[in-house]
Amino acid sequence: MPKKEYDWQLGEDPPKIELHSLAKHRVYEEYLLHYIQVLNSNPKIPKFRLTLIDGFAGGGVYLDPRNNSLYTGSPLRLIKAAEAAASAVNVKRQQGGVRNPFELQAEYFFIEKKKSNHDYLNWYLREQGLGERLNKDIFSWPGQFTKFLPTLISRISSKGKSQRCIFLLDQYGYGEIPFPDIQTIFAKLPHAEIILTFATDWLIDYMSNKPEYLKTLQRIGIAHELDIDQLLNSKNDTPQWRQLVQFELHKAIPKLSGALHYTPFFIVSPEANRSFWLIHLSNHPRARDVMTQLHWQLKNHFTHYGGAGLHMFGYDPMKDEQLIGVADMFGNSEFSFDKIARKRTIEGIVEELPRLIHRFADGIRFDEFYRLVANQTPATSDHIREGANLLAEIKELEILGPNGERRRKANTITNQDIIRPPQQKTLSFSNNVPLERKNEKATKK
Repeated sequence: MPKKEYDWQLGEDPPKIELHSLAKHRVYEEYLLHYIQVLNSNPKIPKFRLTLIDGFAGGGVYLDPRNNSLYTGSPLRLIKAAEAAASAVNVKRQQGGVRNPFELQAEYFFIEKKKSNHDYLNWYLREQGLGERLNKDIFSWPGQFTKFLPTLISRISSKGKSQRCIFLLDQYGYGEIPFPDIQTIFAKLPHAEIILTFATDWLIDYMSNKPEYLKTLQRIGIAHELDIDQLLNSKNDTPQWRQLVQFELHKAIPKLSGALHYTPFFIVSPEANRSFWLIHLSNHPRARDVMTQLHWQLKNHFTHYGGAGLHMFGYDPMKDEQLIGVADMFGNSEFSFDKIARKRTIEGIVEELPRLIHRFADGIRFDEFYRLVANQTPATSDHIREGANLLAEIKELEILGPNGERRRKANTITNQDIIRPPQQKTLSFSNNVPLERKNEKATKK
């Protein structure tokens, strides 16, 4: 791979971290914090068992190029985020009068293939006071992730089918994680989640008919999903050729993974002037919704590639005020990206929702509808609730509770509520009517 990997050597300063990696760590931490708290919101749950696997752990610490200080890597960040989430659960329960403490029973597996990097990681974990936990609840294994995967699956499976686990697979390019291995994870561990780094620009930039390139695609199991000859032949005749390849990848990855839900996060690396995807894979729509909410919270760039229904969440570290300390010039104006993106998302829901719901004459439960559309939209479930509520106000849809009661506000729509076409024919608004006019009509009513 042309992409350069990080290198650690004992006795030397750690490598400088690239800015886009800071964004990945924020996603890991924030997701884990939210994940543990959401799954343990029921105060009757006394303990929670979780396995966290970092398949490309590195040396555990970096130099921060912004101020040349030490910056903690993903292994320690995962441990601290999990423990912080457990503390938050306990605080909430204490505030609610729950006496029995909540217990997080977590195991951490940090795998690093390069010996010098692995040695550095072990040294750093001991420096941080975690030496006594090694080989107890913290496991640091030297070697390739794929070699350890059968052992990991067996170990996690032995704890029961309901065992929760998250795999962080921050590979350096796109050729180190075969998709058959990902399929095996979801087949053997139904409650697994995977956050996968996939260097799309490297795959596209070096696309060729050369044997070594084709061999890599075959090794990871994607060769039969991409017609390389056809894509190369169309390169000179297709102005948006890169978007075409990305569109094909977007179709291939969820199919090859075996996961029911797929959330891509588009990240730009200014150091390499290339981009990659941070992909969340899971079998549960609730997990997908949590990750999508996180993208809306952290992103600062939105991109739409290819055909209808294909949306990517984007992140460019050079536009991130938290990283570079410079505010976006549009950050406090009505043209800020978040407001524009949210407005377009709600407008899209208002446009498409009536057509989709009319396929279900007797209606469909909200959670089932979300499950059906989740992979094709950047919207969260709350966005869809808001759009559905706007349509209900102008009688384009009906939203009914379990006893037939009509929902009047978006925040009262539950997963069990039924969304259905209106039972009485009403004047239909044209698809060209902007959201503002529909809102105005609803207000007058």
